[in-house]
Amino acid sequence: MMPALCFSQKKQTVFIEYFVPISKDVKKKYFVFNHHVDYWKYCSRIYGNNSSSLTNSYFLSDDSKQILYNNIFNTAKSGNLVVLQTHWSNIQGPSPTGWIGNKQILTENEVKESISYSSLRDSIDNEGNIVIDDNGDIILIDFSYECNIHDFIGINFYEEWTFDYKNLTIDKKILYYAPAIRAINPETLELAGFKCPFIVENKNLKTKQIIATDFYSNTDIFCNHETNNTWFKNYLEPSVKFPFIKEAMTNENNSYYECSPPYNKKISKIDALSFESYRDSINDDEPVVNDDGDIIKIKFLELHMQSDINSLGFVENWFFDEKNSSFSKEVNGVSFEGINFENETHPLFLIKN
Repeated sequence: MMPALCFSQKKQTVFIEYFVPISKDVKKKYFVFNHHVDYWKYCSRIYGNNSSSLTNSYFLSDDSKQILYNNIFNTAKSGNLVVLQTHWSNIQGPSPTGWIGNKQILTENEVKESISYSSLRDSIDNEGNIVIDDNGDIILIDFSYECNIHDFIGINFYEEWTFDYKNLTIDKKILYYAPAIRAINPETLELAGFKCPFIVENKNLKTKQIIATDFYSNTDIFCNHETNNTWFKNYLEPSVKFPFIKEAMTNENNSYYECSPPYNKKISKIDALSFESYRDSINDDEPVVNDDGDIIKIKFLELHMQSDINSLGFVENWFFDEKNSSFSKEVNGVSFEGINFENETHPLFLIKN
């Protein structure tokens, strides 16, 4: 079953699933394949040896993380927050008449088990010595411990996005979210990715406490990844993304901004939509060289193409309601990201709401 798209000349609605890191120690670099182009994408999932030493540049403050941890994990452990299992095989997603399928509610014991994880540690005898086997190898034993606030590294959001092509805005409605904890390699004890122990159904906010201002996150939703058979997708259909990109790159009334804090520096259309490149100087079909025999290069501006846009970034304010553990987002700007000469994704320009 495919996502329901509400078509009109001005707006379209899609259902998107994507991960946002909130911790400064989340490594973000991994390899993706998009439109027959291989490139490094700075994001949050970590696979194999493709992680880098770079950290997330945008993260929640310790105070904001503590508020979320107390009102999500601790409230769930006490049984005061209804949480759902993360297996979505029976949930086909939102439709005009509501949800289709079953949603399994976790018990308190299942919640506590879901936020614990196993690892290996050295076996120690009563005298404090490491125990080894006959081959001289250290004997490892399994142990389990419950995650703490340090393990809380991100949030997987399930949202309804409304694209307004006329005003070039994206409104987000959070339908569900899944807090993510670090996944540890049991042998090396290093960060190997993340896992979501449960899902929370988001409710309308009764109070509006701001927990992040001008929070920047990006998502490679232009890459077709495997996804569960739900209405939530982690990529955008061409019929949604290309009209939006075209409007951003061709509308004469657009104002472009530099995508770096404080997000208020205007840049020219040329700077936003083009980049410097070089070509050989040619005369009579032969490269022109200088006195040292080096080919003379000519600098010129090359325009970005619509197909160069590989992902979207968002500048947002985040709000949280402690009474019902719910989020809302206020999108202040949308950035368009492409690939630089190092084959890495970076923001090209920002369009503010």
